[in-house]
Amino acid sequence: MYTQTLYELSQEAERLLQLSRQQLQLLEKMPLSVPGDDAPQLALPWSQPNIAERHAMLNNELRKISRLEMVLAIAGTMKAGKSTTINAIVGTEVLPNRNRPMTALPTLIRHTPGQKEPVLHFSHVAPIDHLIQQLQQRLRDCDIKHLTDVLEIDKDMRALMQRIENGIAFEKYYLGAQPIFHCLKSLNDLVRLAKALDVDFPFSAYAAIEHIPVIEVEFVHLAGLESYPGQLTLLDTPGPNEAGQPHLQKMLNQQLARASAVLAVLDYTQLKSISDEEVREAILAVGQSVPLYVLVNKFDQQDRNSDDADQVRALISGTLMKGCITPQQIFPVSSMWGYLANRARHELANNGKLPPPEQQRWVEDFAHAALGRRWRHADLADLEHIRHAADQL
Repeated sequence: MYTQTLYELSQEAERLLQLSRQQLQLLEKMPLSVPGDDAPQLALPWSQPNIAERHAMLNNELRKISRLEMVLAIAGTMKAGKSTTINAIVGTEVLPNRNRPMTALPTLIRHTPGQKEPVLHFSHVAPIDHLIQQLQQRLRDCDIKHLTDVLEIDKDMRALMQRIENGIAFEKYYLGAQPIFHCLKSLNDLVRLAKALDVDFPFSAYAAIEHIPVIEVEFVHLAGLESYPGQLTLLDTPGPNEAGQPHLQKMLNQQLARASAVLAVLDYTQLKSISDEEVREAILAVGQSVPLYVLVNKFDQQDRNSDDADQVRALISGTLMKGCITPQQIFPVSSMWGYLANRARHELANNGKLPPPEQQRWVEDFAHAALGRRWRHADLADLEHIRHAADQL
Protein backbone atom coordinates (compact mmCIF):
# COMPACT_ATOMS: atom_id res chain seq x y z
CA MET A 1 0.00 0.00 0.00
CA TYR A 2 2.85 2.38 0.88
CA THR A 3 4.56 1.73 -2.47
CA GLN A 4 1.31 2.25 -4.39
CA THR A 5 0.58 5.54 -2.59
CA LEU A 6 4.10 6.77 -3.29
CA TYR A 7 3.75 5.84 -6.96
CA GLU A 8 0.42 7.69 -7.28
CA LEU A 9 1.81 10.80 -5.59
CA SER A 10 4.85 10.81 -7.85
CA GLN A 11 2.63 10.45 -10.93
CA GLU A 12 0.52 13.43 -9.84
CA ALA A 13 3.62 15.50 -9.11
CA GLU A 14 5.01 14.64 -12.54
CA ARG A 15 1.71 15.67 -14.17
CA LEU A 16 1.76 19.04 -12.42
CA LEU A 17 5.39 19.63 -13.37
CA GLN A 18 4.64 18.85 -17.01
CA LEU A 19 1.70 21.27 -16.87
CA SER A 20 4.00 23.97 -15.47
CA ARG A 21 6.44 23.38 -18.32
CA GLN A 22 3.64 23.83 -20.84
CA GLN A 23 2.66 27.13 -19.21
CA LEU A 24 6.26 28.32 -19.44
CA GLN A 25 6.38 27.42 -23.12
CA LEU A 26 3.30 29.60 -23.67
CA LEU A 27 5.00 32.48 -21.85
CA GLU A 28 8.02 32.16 -24.14
CA LYS A 29 5.81 32.85 -27.15
CA MET A 30 4.29 36.00 -25.64
CA PRO A 31 5.80 39.46 -26.27
CA LEU A 32 7.78 40.94 -23.41
CA SER A 33 5.89 44.23 -23.77
CA VAL A 34 2.62 45.36 -25.34
CA PRO A 35 3.34 47.45 -28.48
CA GLY A 36 1.15 50.29 -29.77
CA ASP A 37 1.43 53.79 -31.16
CA ASP A 38 -0.29 55.50 -28.25
CA ALA A 39 -0.28 52.73 -25.66
CA PRO A 40 2.48 52.85 -23.04
CA GLN A 41 5.01 50.03 -22.98
CA LEU A 42 3.89 47.58 -20.31
CA ALA A 43 6.73 45.77 -18.62
CA LEU A 44 5.71 42.19 -17.91
CA PRO A 45 6.76 40.39 -14.71
CA TRP A 46 9.01 37.88 -16.48
CA SER A 47 11.99 37.82 -18.81
CA GLN A 48 13.73 35.30 -21.04
CA PRO A 49 16.51 34.63 -18.48
CA ASN A 50 13.86 34.18 -15.79
CA ILE A 51 11.93 31.73 -17.97
CA ALA A 52 15.12 29.79 -18.76
CA GLU A 53 15.91 29.54 -15.04
CA ARG A 54 12.39 28.25 -14.36
CA HIS A 55 12.80 25.66 -17.12
CA ALA A 56 16.01 24.42 -15.51
CA MET A 57 14.32 24.20 -12.12
CA LEU A 58 11.35 22.23 -13.48
CA ASN A 59 13.59 19.87 -15.45
CA ASN A 60 15.59 19.21 -12.30
CA GLU A 61 12.43 18.42 -10.33
CA LEU A 62 11.16 16.15 -13.12
CA ARG A 63 14.43 14.24 -13.08
CA LYS A 64 14.17 13.71 -9.32
CA ILE A 65 10.51 12.69 -9.47
CA SER A 66 11.03 10.19 -12.30
CA ARG A 67 13.75 8.43 -10.28
CA LEU A 68 12.11 8.98 -6.86
CA GLU A 69 15.41 10.61 -5.96
CA MET A 70 16.07 12.64 -2.83
CA VAL A 71 19.03 14.99 -3.29
CA LEU A 72 20.55 16.02 0.04
CA ALA A 73 22.86 19.01 -0.48
CA ILE A 74 25.84 19.18 1.90
CA ALA A 75 27.02 22.75 2.50
CA GLY A 76 29.97 23.85 4.59
CA THR A 77 33.30 25.64 4.66
CA MET A 78 36.64 24.20 3.63
CA LYS A 79 37.65 23.05 7.11
CA ALA A 80 34.23 22.28 8.63
CA GLY A 81 34.50 18.58 7.75
CA LYS A 82 32.22 18.37 4.72
CA SER A 83 34.12 15.52 3.05
CA THR A 84 34.43 13.61 6.33
CA THR A 85 30.69 13.97 6.90
CA ILE A 86 29.92 12.57 3.44
CA ASN A 87 32.35 9.69 3.98
CA ALA A 88 30.61 8.96 7.31
CA ILE A 89 27.18 8.89 5.66
CA VAL A 90 28.40 6.62 2.85
CA GLY A 91 30.31 4.39 5.27
CA THR A 92 33.56 4.38 3.32
CA GLU A 93 36.02 6.93 1.97
CA VAL A 94 34.77 8.25 -1.36
CA LEU A 95 36.01 11.86 -1.08
CA PRO A 96 39.60 12.88 -0.34
CA ASN A 97 40.49 14.98 2.69
CA ARG A 98 43.10 17.63 2.02
CA ASN A 99 43.90 20.84 3.86
CA ARG A 100 42.87 23.04 0.95
CA PRO A 101 39.69 23.61 -1.08
CA MET A 102 38.47 20.32 -2.52
CA THR A 103 35.08 21.09 -4.09
CA ALA A 104 35.64 23.39 -7.05
CA LEU A 105 32.77 21.64 -8.86
CA PRO A 106 29.63 20.24 -7.25
CA THR A 107 29.79 16.44 -7.08
CA LEU A 108 26.93 13.94 -6.74
CA ILE A 109 27.41 10.82 -4.60
CA ARG A 110 24.58 8.43 -5.47
CA HIS A 111 23.59 5.30 -3.52
CA THR A 112 23.80 2.44 -6.02
CA PRO A 113 22.86 -1.01 -4.64
CA GLY A 114 25.54 -3.62 -5.29
CA GLN A 115 28.24 -1.11 -6.30
CA LYS A 116 30.80 -2.04 -3.63
CA GLU A 117 33.70 -0.18 -5.26
CA PRO A 118 33.05 3.51 -6.01
CA VAL A 119 32.95 4.59 -9.65
CA LEU A 120 33.06 8.18 -10.91
CA HIS A 121 31.29 9.17 -14.14
CA PHE A 122 32.40 12.45 -15.73
CA SER A 123 30.57 12.46 -19.06
CA HIS A 124 30.65 16.23 -19.65
CA VAL A 125 34.44 16.46 -19.78
CA ALA A 126 34.75 18.50 -23.02
CA PRO A 127 34.93 21.95 -21.29
CA ILE A 128 37.79 20.67 -19.10
CA ASP A 129 39.63 19.33 -22.15
CA HIS A 130 39.30 22.74 -23.81
CA LEU A 131 40.63 24.39 -20.64
CA ILE A 132 43.65 22.07 -20.67
CA GLN A 133 44.45 23.15 -24.23
CA GLN A 134 44.35 26.80 -23.14
CA LEU A 135 46.54 26.12 -20.11
CA GLN A 136 48.99 24.14 -22.23
CA GLN A 137 49.62 27.22 -24.38
CA ARG A 138 49.86 29.52 -21.34
CA LEU A 139 52.39 27.23 -19.65
CA ARG A 140 54.58 27.32 -22.75
CA ASP A 141 54.59 31.12 -22.73
CA CYS A 142 54.63 31.89 -19.00
CA ASP A 143 57.53 32.77 -16.73
CA ILE A 144 57.83 29.83 -14.33
CA LYS A 145 59.56 31.98 -11.71
CA HIS A 146 56.64 34.40 -11.71
CA LEU A 147 54.20 31.48 -11.54
CA THR A 148 55.87 30.15 -8.38
CA ASP A 149 55.41 33.59 -6.80
CA VAL A 150 51.62 33.49 -7.25
CA LEU A 151 50.96 29.74 -6.95
CA GLU A 152 51.99 27.09 -4.45
CA ILE A 153 53.48 24.34 -6.61
CA ASP A 154 53.46 21.12 -4.57
CA LYS A 155 53.98 17.62 -5.94
CA ASP A 156 50.31 17.32 -6.99
CA MET A 157 50.42 20.63 -8.86
CA ARG A 158 53.72 19.73 -10.48
CA ALA A 159 52.26 16.42 -11.69
CA LEU A 160 49.20 18.24 -13.07
CA MET A 161 51.37 20.75 -14.94
CA GLN A 162 53.38 17.91 -16.45
CA ARG A 163 50.16 16.22 -17.47
CA ILE A 164 48.91 19.40 -19.16
CA GLU A 165 52.20 19.89 -20.99
CA ASN A 166 51.90 16.33 -22.31
CA GLY A 167 48.31 16.95 -23.43
CA ILE A 168 46.81 14.17 -21.29
CA ALA A 169 43.03 14.63 -21.08
CA PHE A 170 40.64 13.70 -18.26
CA GLU A 171 38.86 10.35 -18.48
CA LYS A 172 35.08 9.93 -18.46
CA TYR A 173 35.22 6.99 -16.04
CA TYR A 174 37.25 6.28 -12.89
CA LEU A 175 36.95 3.04 -10.90
CA GLY A 176 38.20 2.80 -7.31
CA ALA A 177 38.85 5.24 -4.48
CA GLN A 178 42.40 6.22 -5.43
CA PRO A 179 41.68 7.05 -9.11
CA ILE A 180 38.63 9.06 -7.95
CA PHE A 181 40.73 10.94 -5.39
CA HIS A 182 43.28 11.74 -8.09
CA CYS A 183 40.59 13.02 -10.48
CA LEU A 184 38.94 15.27 -7.87
CA LYS A 185 42.27 16.63 -6.61
CA SER A 186 43.33 17.38 -10.19
CA LEU A 187 40.06 19.21 -10.88
CA ASN A 188 40.56 21.43 -7.86
CA ASP A 189 44.20 22.08 -8.71
CA LEU A 190 43.04 23.04 -12.22
CA VAL A 191 40.98 25.83 -10.66
CA ARG A 192 44.04 27.16 -8.81
CA LEU A 193 46.27 26.90 -11.89
CA ALA A 194 43.71 28.57 -14.17
CA LYS A 195 43.39 31.46 -11.74
CA ALA A 196 47.17 31.88 -11.54
CA LEU A 197 47.47 31.87 -15.35
CA ASP A 198 44.49 34.23 -15.75
CA VAL A 199 42.37 31.70 -17.65
CA ASP A 200 38.64 31.42 -16.92
CA PHE A 201 37.60 28.08 -15.47
CA PRO A 202 34.38 26.88 -17.24
CA PHE A 203 32.13 26.95 -14.16
CA SER A 204 29.07 27.89 -16.22
CA ALA A 205 29.40 24.67 -18.23
CA TYR A 206 28.63 22.77 -15.02
CA ALA A 207 25.64 24.78 -13.80
CA ALA A 208 23.25 21.98 -14.83
CA ILE A 209 23.23 19.11 -12.37
CA GLU A 210 23.36 16.49 -15.15
CA HIS A 211 26.77 17.83 -16.22
CA ILE A 212 28.62 17.52 -12.91
CA PRO A 213 30.70 14.49 -11.82
CA VAL A 214 28.75 11.58 -10.29
CA ILE A 215 30.14 8.98 -7.89
CA GLU A 216 28.09 5.78 -7.68
CA VAL A 217 28.63 3.53 -4.67
CA GLU A 218 26.56 1.46 -2.27
CA PHE A 219 25.93 3.29 1.00
CA VAL A 220 26.81 0.87 3.79
CA HIS A 221 23.70 1.61 5.88
CA LEU A 222 21.37 1.15 2.89
CA ALA A 223 22.79 -2.19 1.76
CA GLY A 224 20.08 -4.86 1.53
CA LEU A 225 17.21 -2.35 1.32
CA GLU A 226 16.69 -2.63 -2.44
CA SER A 227 12.98 -3.41 -2.02
CA TYR A 228 12.30 0.10 -0.70
CA PRO A 229 11.44 2.61 -3.45
CA GLY A 230 13.47 5.74 -3.95
CA GLN A 231 17.09 6.76 -4.24
CA LEU A 232 19.31 8.84 -1.94
CA THR A 233 21.90 11.12 -3.53
CA LEU A 234 24.28 13.46 -1.73
CA LEU A 235 25.34 16.71 -3.38
CA ASP A 236 28.75 17.99 -2.32
CA THR A 237 28.54 21.73 -2.95
CA PRO A 238 31.42 24.22 -3.26
CA GLY A 239 31.74 26.33 -0.15
CA PRO A 240 31.54 30.12 -0.55
CA ASN A 241 35.26 30.39 0.27
CA GLU A 242 36.43 27.51 -1.95
CA ALA A 243 39.56 28.37 -3.91
CA GLY A 244 38.98 32.09 -3.42
CA GLN A 245 36.36 32.09 -6.18
CA PRO A 246 33.58 34.51 -5.15
CA HIS A 247 31.47 33.72 -8.25
CA LEU A 248 30.94 30.22 -6.83
CA GLN A 249 28.44 31.84 -4.45
CA LYS A 250 25.81 31.99 -7.23
CA MET A 251 26.39 28.32 -8.09
CA LEU A 252 26.07 27.41 -4.40
CA ASN A 253 22.76 29.28 -4.08
CA GLN A 254 21.35 27.58 -7.19
CA GLN A 255 22.36 24.10 -6.05
CA LEU A 256 20.90 24.59 -2.57
CA ALA A 257 17.61 25.90 -3.98
CA ARG A 258 17.25 22.85 -6.25
CA ALA A 259 17.98 20.24 -3.57
CA SER A 260 15.35 18.16 -1.76
CA ALA A 261 16.89 19.17 1.58
CA VAL A 262 20.02 20.94 2.83
CA LEU A 263 22.44 19.67 5.47
CA ALA A 264 24.73 22.45 6.68
CA VAL A 265 28.01 21.40 8.29
CA LEU A 266 29.33 24.00 10.74
CA ASP A 267 32.59 23.90 12.68
CA TYR A 268 31.97 23.79 16.45
CA THR A 269 35.32 25.52 17.05
CA GLN A 270 34.59 28.33 14.55
CA LEU A 271 30.86 29.00 14.91
CA LYS A 272 31.23 32.78 14.83
CA SER A 273 33.94 32.92 12.16
CA ILE A 274 33.55 34.83 8.89
CA SER A 275 33.76 31.65 6.81
CA ASP A 276 30.94 29.93 8.69
CA GLU A 277 28.93 33.16 8.47
CA GLU A 278 29.17 32.99 4.66
CA VAL A 279 27.68 29.49 4.72
CA ARG A 280 24.88 30.60 7.03
CA GLU A 281 24.05 33.51 4.73
CA ALA A 282 23.91 31.21 1.71
CA ILE A 283 21.53 28.90 3.55
CA LEU A 284 19.38 31.78 4.79
CA ALA A 285 19.11 33.02 1.19
CA VAL A 286 17.32 29.79 0.28
CA GLY A 287 14.68 30.65 2.86
CA GLN A 288 11.95 28.17 3.67
CA SER A 289 11.88 26.61 0.18
CA VAL A 290 13.80 23.46 1.23
CA PRO A 291 14.02 21.58 4.55
CA LEU A 292 17.15 22.51 6.50
CA TYR A 293 19.26 20.60 9.04
CA VAL A 294 22.54 21.52 10.72
CA LEU A 295 25.41 19.29 11.84
CA VAL A 296 27.73 20.99 14.31
CA ASN A 297 30.91 19.06 13.56
CA LYS A 298 33.98 18.58 15.78
CA PHE A 299 31.84 18.44 18.91
CA ASP A 300 34.36 15.90 20.23
CA GLN A 301 36.61 18.92 20.94
CA GLN A 302 34.23 20.14 23.62
CA ASP A 303 35.73 20.54 27.10
CA ARG A 304 34.26 21.42 30.49
CA ASN A 305 34.47 25.15 29.73
CA SER A 306 32.77 24.93 26.32
CA ASP A 307 29.09 25.28 25.45
CA ASP A 308 27.14 22.05 25.81
CA ALA A 309 24.81 20.60 23.18
CA ASP A 310 21.72 22.53 24.31
CA GLN A 311 23.62 25.82 24.44
CA VAL A 312 24.98 25.23 20.93
CA ARG A 313 21.50 24.49 19.59
CA ALA A 314 20.12 27.66 21.19
CA LEU A 315 22.99 29.78 19.82
CA ILE A 316 22.57 28.53 16.27
CA SER A 317 18.78 28.54 16.22
CA GLY A 318 18.22 31.90 17.89
CA THR A 319 21.28 34.00 17.05
CA LEU A 320 23.25 32.62 14.12
CA MET A 321 20.35 31.29 12.00
CA LYS A 322 17.92 34.03 13.07
CA GLY A 323 15.09 31.67 13.98
CA CYS A 324 14.82 29.96 10.58
CA ILE A 325 15.64 26.58 12.12
CA THR A 326 14.47 24.91 15.33
CA PRO A 327 16.83 23.38 17.93
CA GLN A 328 15.41 19.94 17.03
CA GLN A 329 16.98 20.27 13.56
CA ILE A 330 20.49 20.89 14.93
CA PHE A 331 22.81 17.98 15.77
CA PRO A 332 26.20 18.35 17.51
CA VAL A 333 28.35 15.49 16.15
CA SER A 334 31.85 14.28 15.39
CA SER A 335 31.90 13.33 11.71
CA MET A 336 35.37 11.83 12.06
CA TRP A 337 34.24 9.54 14.88
CA GLY A 338 31.17 8.60 12.84
CA TYR A 339 33.28 7.83 9.77
CA LEU A 340 35.81 5.74 11.72
CA ALA A 341 33.12 3.79 13.59
CA ASN A 342 31.11 3.07 10.43
CA ARG A 343 34.23 2.09 8.49
CA ALA A 344 35.28 -0.31 11.27
CA ARG A 345 31.83 -1.91 11.50
CA HIS A 346 31.76 -2.27 7.71
CA GLU A 347 35.14 -4.04 7.71
CA LEU A 348 34.08 -6.36 10.54
CA ALA A 349 30.83 -7.24 8.79
CA ASN A 350 32.44 -7.93 5.41
CA ASN A 351 35.89 -9.27 6.29
CA GLY A 352 35.56 -10.39 9.91
CA LYS A 353 38.50 -8.23 11.03
CA LEU A 354 40.19 -4.88 10.59
CA PRO A 355 42.98 -4.50 8.02
CA PRO A 356 46.54 -3.97 9.32
CA PRO A 357 47.09 -0.32 10.30
CA GLU A 358 50.32 -0.34 8.27
CA GLN A 359 48.25 -0.88 5.12
CA GLN A 360 45.29 1.39 5.87
CA ARG A 361 46.05 4.40 8.04
CA TRP A 362 42.46 4.98 9.09
CA VAL A 363 42.73 1.90 11.35
CA GLU A 364 45.29 3.71 13.50
CA ASP A 365 43.01 6.75 13.70
CA PHE A 366 40.15 4.46 14.75
CA ALA A 367 42.28 2.80 17.43
CA HIS A 368 43.34 6.17 18.86
CA ALA A 369 39.73 7.41 19.00
CA ALA A 370 38.02 4.20 20.17
CA LEU A 371 40.69 2.49 22.30
CA GLY A 372 42.75 5.40 23.57
CA ARG A 373 46.34 6.50 23.05
CA ARG A 374 47.76 3.42 24.79
CA TRP A 375 46.27 0.89 22.37
CA ARG A 376 48.41 -1.98 21.10
CA HIS A 377 48.28 -4.04 17.91
CA ALA A 378 47.12 -7.04 19.94
CA ASP A 379 43.96 -5.10 20.89
CA LEU A 380 42.83 -5.19 17.25
CA ALA A 381 42.57 -8.99 17.40
CA ASP A 382 39.85 -8.86 20.09
CA LEU A 383 36.94 -8.60 17.66
CA GLU A 384 34.21 -8.39 20.29
CA HIS A 385 36.05 -5.57 22.03
CA ILE A 386 36.60 -3.77 18.71
CA ARG A 387 32.93 -4.15 17.77
CA HIS A 388 31.83 -2.74 21.14
CA ALA A 389 34.33 0.14 20.84
CA ALA A 390 32.99 1.01 17.38
CA ASP A 391 29.41 1.03 18.71
CA GLN A 392 30.44 3.27 21.61
CA LEU A 393 32.30 5.65 19.29
